[in-house]
Amino acid sequence: MVGTAVFLLVALYLWVNKINRESRPALSGKQHDAGLIPDGSPNPGQPVPLPFGNEICRPWNVSAAEKPPSAGSSFVFVTSRMADPYGLVVAGFSAECDREVPALLLEDLAPGALRAALDQRQPAAIVAVGLAAARRVIEEAPKMPLLFAGTIDPYAVKLDGPHTAGVSPWVPARPLARHMLAVLPKKCRIGILHAPGSGAEMALRVAREIDAAGRKAVLFELGGVSVCDAVLEKASSTGAWIVLVDRKIIGEELFNRIQVAAEKQRIPVGVSDEEYVRRGALVGVGPDSHRIGRQLCHLAGALVRHELPTGSHVFCPEYTFAAINTTVAEKLGYMYDFRDTKQVKVYKWH
Repeated sequence: MVGTAVFLLVALYLWVNKINRESRPALSGKQHDAGLIPDGSPNPGQPVPLPFGNEICRPWNVSAAEKPPSAGSSFVFVTSRMADPYGLVVAGFSAECDREVPALLLEDLAPGALRAALDQRQPAAIVAVGLAAARRVIEEAPKMPLLFAGTIDPYAVKLDGPHTAGVSPWVPARPLARHMLAVLPKKCRIGILHAPGSGAEMALRVAREIDAAGRKAVLFELGGVSVCDAVLEKASSTGAWIVLVDRKIIGEELFNRIQVAAEKQRIPVGVSDEEYVRRGALVGVGPDSHRIGRQLCHLAGALVRHELPTGSHVFCPEYTFAAINTTVAEKLGYMYDFRDTKQVKVYKWH
């Protein structure tokens, strides 16, 4: 009874999603992504580092390599209003897999309700959106095949296993540099501000991509607040900054100091986390939640057919985007023409 009640909570959402799908022409995945540049090839790549700690992801354009699961394979989503507030991951999975997928909202999930729902539905796998949802699945259904997205650090809860597959929310060096170079000023050196340790490796990779594109990158290591002003003084010799934020050193507090210094000197700032665009950066990078849902559909096909590649099963987003704060662009006097731009999100804050 509890499991049935929870499913009814999302029935309206699924009904609306069905109406939306039926009211527009059916498009194949290739048509949906026409003109977009995937960050990986149909062959799984080697793991690459990400801006956060020791996290990695594997580039793989799985949608070009693997079909969705068969119609006989059912799935259950465990999601939340925080991790996927607009249901975009669920909607993307449902649209690409061409089926309605029941979703359990974590905030309304009573103890034991997940197990009851799984006993009733007998899905081929569970799809968890958000770290809290993944933890709940591991706790109540540890032997169930699991797909995941929106997890801050999948390795912290040991999600990278033979019967799991998921998509990291972060962007590796190559696409990060590509998006930055498309937005930041063309005729200037670019300073890369990074934390020590694993942050230095990521910064070096970004610098190599920038140098390979014919631009000049300069590395600046930020060890904390005590050395911030001195480092920013040196970095002021460059015309633009890329800040590789992390969870230990370059977080909100230190970024605010960086942003204040950048505003005083009218230096445009790019960031490795799209969320920091809301805090005053000109441009950030990130995936698209709907496309991650569609990517999960193809990963689900590979998972249930036992066709996942050997090695790590934490994959990079297939498609990534630059996120531009047009309010900041206007303050800096920049004008962008987005008519021919396919992989840019445009935000405006007052």
